[in-house]
Amino acid sequence: MKTLKKNKRQVVQPLTYFLTRLFLGTLILSVLSPVQTFAAVSDFRYRAPITINDSVASYNLLELTDDVLGQTQNGSSDLRIYSGEEEIPYAMVTEQDLSVTPKSEQAEILNRGKDAQGNLQFEVLIPSNKWVKQLTVISSDKNFIRRVKLEGSLNQRDWLTLSENSIIFDLTDEQKARHLEVNFAPTNFPYLRITIYNEGNGTFHLDGVNLFSQNQTNVAAETKKRPYTLLSQSNKGGIQEYTLDLQQPNLPSMEWEIITDEVNFNRTVELYASENNKDWNLINQGEFFVYQLDKLTAKQLDLKFNTHLRYLKLKIYNYDNPSLNIQAMNIKGSNPQLLFPADRTKEPILFWGNSQIKAPVYDIQRFKSNLDYSKTPRASLGHAEENKDYQFKDSRPWSERNSWLLQGILVIVVVALLVIIIRSIRKISSEKD
Repeated sequence: MKTLKKNKRQVVQPLTYFLTRLFLGTLILSVLSPVQTFAAVSDFRYRAPITINDSVASYNLLELTDDVLGQTQNGSSDLRIYSGEEEIPYAMVTEQDLSVTPKSEQAEILNRGKDAQGNLQFEVLIPSNKWVKQLTVISSDKNFIRRVKLEGSLNQRDWLTLSENSIIFDLTDEQKARHLEVNFAPTNFPYLRITIYNEGNGTFHLDGVNLFSQNQTNVAAETKKRPYTLLSQSNKGGIQEYTLDLQQPNLPSMEWEIITDEVNFNRTVELYASENNKDWNLINQGEFFVYQLDKLTAKQLDLKFNTHLRYLKLKIYNYDNPSLNIQAMNIKGSNPQLLFPADRTKEPILFWGNSQIKAPVYDIQRFKSNLDYSKTPRASLGHAEENKDYQFKDSRPWSERNSWLLQGILVIVVVALLVIIIRSIRKISSEKD
């Protein structure tokens, strides 16, 4: 009897030891298996030639097209630039990189007075070698609305209209924030003339003007309307809800605009984004409003955000008010650009289309913020085509490529351990008897 028990232990223990080592070895192998980072031109499905527009400059910028972004992986990790077999490093440049943070400073007011119609008019001097794209009016008054006209000049004699129907307002009684900014296209005119029309409600006195200037022009990528499909809309419990499918993934979107002819309303809004039209995350909230006072209108009908997810959902809280008559909606965004070394002796080609590759890590990504993008030439992308040299390579980790084997070994180990436990329980029970 002792010999039989000893033989069982001699069989069970080595089996348990073997299965445990097999499972642990498989697990370690799956963890240590590398994920592909380096690649060759044959690893990508698509390609398009790049035309360098200025070889004298050290770098060029290349704006990615909608088609390229729609065919890349999440985050565009599979983008590569090659010249022959040489990999050319690049940096991803987004809207945030291209938009220079302006510097605010109080402007000196010149020639302040009123014109024949009683409108307040004055001039300000723009600092030398500065570009201005916004000014803020300073006033301690509340509950007013005014129309503003902005003109620029080189000599204080010939004036060019930069903005004619900007609106500044303070709606304290309506519990709204102040809007005293006047935005316009970047300009380096040395003189600006501002006219504040005396035709709105409330009392207004000017205390000063702040200019937002920068050392270089704003070279942000062109803002585009994103195509979308309206998946659903509803109006229940005082909430209007719209769900959109942007159709193409990886296209950055940054603004949701509604178009309506309604006036004198204020609505709280929330914006959600999803990758699968199931799991939703709140990405921003704000307000849509239109206030029409006499002939002037103060309004905000857009909501800013930043996402590349495919599905968007907007909720408009009407509460006990009638639902808004929304005539149209626009989704806007700008495509990222690639910053890369320019060398006309080389023929760079952009490659993409590999679901298994990780994003590259280049040194250029670390110092891209030191470059003046306003002086960086723009390269152009040629016709995209299938890569004839493409060869599929399964470079996934060993555990992903052989998940069935890992699961099978796990099942065997569990079953074997279960058998050992049952036998041990039976053995203990028989010995007690």
